Amino acid sequence: MKTEKNRIWQTFLLVLLVVVVLAGLFYLPRMNFFGTDLRRVNILSDVQRRDKDGNIVAEVEADAADGYVEKGIDSAAIKVKQLAYVDTVPQGMVAIEDFATDGLHREMDKFYIALGQSRNRPVRVAYFGDSYIEGDILTMDLRGLLQQKFGGKGVGFVEIACVSSDFRRSVTSRRSNWTRYHANEKGRGFKASLQSMAGSYFIPSGTATYELRCQTNVYGNLLGEVDEATVFFTPGDGLNIDYALNGGERQSLFSNGVAGQPQTYDEVVEVMDSDSVVSYKTVTRTVETAQQGAGNVVAKSVSGDISRFNMTVTGGHGSRFYGVALDGHHGVVVDNFSLRGSGGQHLGGIPMETLRGFSAVRPYDLIILHYGLNVANEKQKDYGGYIGQLGKVIDRMREAYPHASILVVSMGDRDKRGSDGQMHTMGGVKEMVSYERKMASDHHVAFWNLYEAMGGDGSLARMTEKKQANLDYTHINFAGGRHLAELLFDVLMNGKSNYDNRVR
Repeated sequence: MKTEKNRIWQTFLLVLLVVVVLAGLFYLPRMNFFGTDLRRVNILSDVQRRDKDGNIVAEVEADAADGYVEKGIDSAAIKVKQLAYVDTVPQGMVAIEDFATDGLHREMDKFYIALGQSRNRPVRVAYFGDSYIEGDILTMDLRGLLQQKFGGKGVGFVEIACVSSDFRRSVTSRRSNWTRYHANEKGRGFKASLQSMAGSYFIPSGTATYELRCQTNVYGNLLGEVDEATVFFTPGDGLNIDYALNGGERQSLFSNGVAGQPQTYDEVVEVMDSDSVVSYKTVTRTVETAQQGAGNVVAKSVSGDISRFNMTVTGGHGSRFYGVALDGHHGVVVDNFSLRGSGGQHLGGIPMETLRGFSAVRPYDLIILHYGLNVANEKQKDYGGYIGQLGKVIDRMREAYPHASILVVSMGDRDKRGSDGQMHTMGGVKEMVSYERKMASDHHVAFWNLYEAMGGDGSLARMTEKKQANLDYTHINFAGGRHLAELLFDVLMNGKSNYDNRVR
């Protein structure tokens, strides 16, 4: 019987030859093929950092196979078992870590694809956070920077009566005869099953009015005039809404009859296929006034050159209102969903029916979750229970918004004076950041370490000295919001550039 020869060494030599050839291709001069520049082949491109001029400056440090532990924390190791894809970044930039398990598509790719379509459709970002972003701090500047680069106008979603109305710079509002219910006031009749994405809902009484005025001279007047105003609500029996644009003639926006008489309306919805190609279709929805469910979200829009939107609400027993969005017909808009004192757990109380209702009328391309400030404290080191709750929120958002990228932004720095008389990062902050990173890993979404991006230990005190943060050494101000928005914008643009290079 003839014995077969072992040819493993031949296979090894073939593989080695292929690797050598691919590596050598990097050193070939740039070539042109019928007017098209051919890209250089670099099989190490994904593990090399480059400066702004494209020069390699350092290698990305990969996590150890047995887990990642944040340096300097005092508690037991908080391990991240899944290795993240880390974008190549210029020196000094803190990269977004992408924990998607899909070998072909990374978590942030869906957002980067959407940005490439911004000239033809709206690209929406939902930014969820606490008092750190209240008043449109940080989000106002992130929105402006994105709109300057990718088009778009308007402030996006605004609550009917938000607590920050008096100091928000991006829009002004006036209202009368509304009762506000929100997650911070559960003892005042708030029902979690009725809340919106903002953790609130509003009940009109008598003749209720609401007006939004666009702001001029903000980011090149990107907020001074919008193309569309959209009202989000759940109608009750006999609800009537009329509106006026720019102080002009009043017109009917919505008129609901008695119970049992359905209200029909058309909505344009986005459809994304398996290749992430977006198209649009018009669907007809019907609201049965006799049966109002928590997820029965209606969106009614009006178009025009809008600088002021005013609406009047009458009748409609059982109606709930959520907010008004001011948008462009294309480009980027960032919705600010801030809730003072929140750790984000309230989002887990939104019924899935309601989440899907909002998803149908206002789909998002990127969902940012930015919490931790109101949970971290000096003595606590274990935040496993908290991130377990917030992790369930991530899963619910994924279910309701399957085509959106999800990015966890860690809490930023928070400082207190140490025994040496100097300001240092408060105990519990580093632990919270590590737990938030682990949460992103466990739920296969993207993560950005804001604490490190700000400058790490004592960075908020340094921002305070520059008048970018308040003297509570906890909250940033508008100047600080601008600074952090620029950091986030830069890392997003770096990710977009890397994505474009990958798919060319």
